[in-house]
Amino acid sequence: MAAKKNEVQKLLELAGDFVTKRNGDWDHEEWEGFLKKAEKIGAVSDDQGKRNLGNILEAAKFFYQRAGIEPSKPSKAKAKSKPKAAAKKKPAKKKTAAKKPAK
Repeated sequence: MAAKKNEVQKLLELAGDFVTKRNGDWDHEEWEGFLKKAEKIGAVSDDQGKRNLGNILEAAKFFYQRAGIEPSKPSKAKAKSKPKAAAKKKPAKKKTAAKKPAK
């Protein structure tokens, strides 16, 4: 049976997943989301704690980029293709005989 992960292990795993899923690039909104998840784990939420969490992410980003990992393309939810309806045939145009000019 695997040993239960401690706070540090959970936090480092969270940081690694965060960096990897975003291919080493994130915005401020994503950073704030990371902080909320880290706080749930029990990470310190004061300025020093946030600064060190940022350092962890930047270090993970450095090693991610150094490893030369090919960025994965964000997975887009595939829209279900609609079944093609049976093609409705337009009624054929009747061929009309050309009118003869009146004499």
